[in-house]
Amino acid sequence: MQKFFLVLSFFLTHTIIFSQSRDLEGKIKAQQGEIIEETLVKVKDTLNNVSSDLKGKIKAQEEAIKENTKDEDILDTSFYKIFYLDGRVETVDTTLSIYKDYKFNFLREDSFDLISFANTAHTYNKLAYNFKDFSKPDIGARGKHFHYFEKEDIGYYNVPTPLTEIFAKSTFEQGQILDVLVSINLNPQYNFTVAHKGYKSLGKYLNNRSRGNQFRFTSNYKSKNQLNHWRFHFVSQNIFNQENGGIDPESIYFFEQATNYFVLDEFGNQIENEDGTFEMIEYDGYLDRSRLGTNLLSRGSLYSKRFFSDFKRIILKNKKENTNTLVVNYQFTHEYKKVEFIDDMNSKIFGDVLEFINSDQKISDLNRFIEQENRIILSSDSKIGRLKLSYFLTNWKNNFKIYDNQEIGNSIFELIEDQSNISVDWKKIFKNYSFEFNFNKSSKPSFKSDYISLNIKGKPIKNVNIEIGSSIIEKSPNFNFKFYRSGYESYNWFNDNLYDEKISNVNFKLSYKELLVLTADYNEIDNYTFFRENTNALIGETDYKRIAVVNQAENKINYYSIKLFSKVDFGKFSFVNTARYQKKEQEVAPGNLSTLNVPEWVTRNTIMYSADVFNKSLSIQTGITFNYFTKYFADYYNPLISEFVTQNFKDIGEFPRVDFFFNAKIQQTRVFIKVEHLNSSFTGYDYYSDPFSPYRDMSVRLGLVWNFFS
Repeated sequence: MQKFFLVLSFFLTHTIIFSQSRDLEGKIKAQQGEIIEETLVKVKDTLNNVSSDLKGKIKAQEEAIKENTKDEDILDTSFYKIFYLDGRVETVDTTLSIYKDYKFNFLREDSFDLISFANTAHTYNKLAYNFKDFSKPDIGARGKHFHYFEKEDIGYYNVPTPLTEIFAKSTFEQGQILDVLVSINLNPQYNFTVAHKGYKSLGKYLNNRSRGNQFRFTSNYKSKNQLNHWRFHFVSQNIFNQENGGIDPESIYFFEQATNYFVLDEFGNQIENEDGTFEMIEYDGYLDRSRLGTNLLSRGSLYSKRFFSDFKRIILKNKKENTNTLVVNYQFTHEYKKVEFIDDMNSKIFGDVLEFINSDQKISDLNRFIEQENRIILSSDSKIGRLKLSYFLTNWKNNFKIYDNQEIGNSIFELIEDQSNISVDWKKIFKNYSFEFNFNKSSKPSFKSDYISLNIKGKPIKNVNIEIGSSIIEKSPNFNFKFYRSGYESYNWFNDNLYDEKISNVNFKLSYKELLVLTADYNEIDNYTFFRENTNALIGETDYKRIAVVNQAENKINYYSIKLFSKVDFGKFSFVNTARYQKKEQEVAPGNLSTLNVPEWVTRNTIMYSADVFNKSLSIQTGITFNYFTKYFADYYNPLISEFVTQNFKDIGEFPRVDFFFNAKIQQTRVFIKVEHLNSSFTGYDYYSDPFSPYRDMSVRLGLVWNFFS
């Protein structure tokens, strides 16, 4: 707690130490003070000495001065801009809306297509898939990357006055989440931003604690002549979780029965009543989730550091049209990741340990991954549009820990690979339409990331927007599909014969204002690569063991989805509805697993009341959100490899989740109060995030987002 107050004090000292440049303050003071105050005083003095016929004209002049000053000279949040690597530009938004409620979670994103695990900052199971991903092969361990800050997630700020944002939220049992950001422009040309996200949550189940630190530093410079630009960021992330592998089979029974369970005789058999029913006893002791047993007592972590630099030089500039005729960029990225799994008990759930590991030696798997990229970009704005040509060279180094007394023999413990790519990006904006074309080609067949895509956006009529896109992607699976080493015998493989995944998709989007948004996606996937459960569920082996193996789908998968969003207002009431219908078609041979499993329906419905009270000094919104998805064979989380594994023996879903929320805004502070899953005690204890991990019970969560502009 002392560290928390020290860190918070450090972030807030900018309000005393730093000040805005004298040029900017002088401008604001001159325009607001001299134009408004002095001019209005003169107008009022004149009103006392002129005839009543002239008063109306002077009042009109006074209102015109006020109106012009308001529009042109007074700072608001639109002046506080955030720039991203992909070209997106956002502004700081302090409004209170239902969209802010949807994003007030650990990810700070709308998690409609995800279902969280019981504890904060653990992992999320997917309810839908997005195959419009052009990223290169990575280390894997995707279960620990849901809240990982990728290169594209980092924003570069430009603010007229120092900006501070505080995000805080309660967690489960012990702990809290605190994400603090401070952004300062020392002058109009240079900005630096410091941010830190720290969290800790004990959780309600045994061995389920999570904690982490995610530090971000960004720097953004632009020369006075506007010809040189430089962006830099450093990110350090430490994500830690205790891993229990879900609850054991006996505890699953007590979780589902919860307050009622069968009475057994001395031989372990159920006692039958005269009416043919079985005798049951009421007992709510297992609502204390810490009494439920778990499959594992282990821990896993992801540690990472990344340096990124982007230097841009404008070589030729068309001053007449204010466009850049020729621009050169050099980008450098160095990223280090370390994934670790420690099992002090050497649990048999993952099978036998390697024979050279002694009984007093614990499993301690360690995977290190280094990616280094150099990229040269030539870009130009002209009458034919915005054209960008890129060449980048990527080097990877992936290695695993070698245990003591381990005989290496023919085993491989390190991969060193490199890949070069050439890409072309073109965008042309017309009056009501824009066209965007993207192309990338890798030079080597291994660890490739080839793609070609076309996207058309348009506004055919007022308030109606359409978007049509299509892409063809061919890319190699992640490193952990091809290469893995562990102290467990079954988790050692080297697959040099995997095929590249091939994805073809078409997508469509239609929107009318913010009232209606319709999206549709169709995907064809060849060589879909996944982890498959290799134990036999029919004889109960899967209840006590988890053996994941790498697999590729033999047949093509057709996956399509339709998503509809609507928002209807009736006075102070709003009805916000989101629904996704999706279907997967796949021919499965006898004995094979059906993969890419998804629920057919995913829905979210919100009824909300909004109002401004106390002379509009306080804005409030309150309501109920209903979440639901149909049953499906959900993947389960395997903490040893930090991945989700396909299974076809137990389905989850068809449990409603009702959340009550009350949100308020006072000036630039937004307060959020939510009762999550308030119906958990009376709709049945059959809610799961994966086949072995229960979803959250009812809980009350509190938090706020606080912005300072000073």
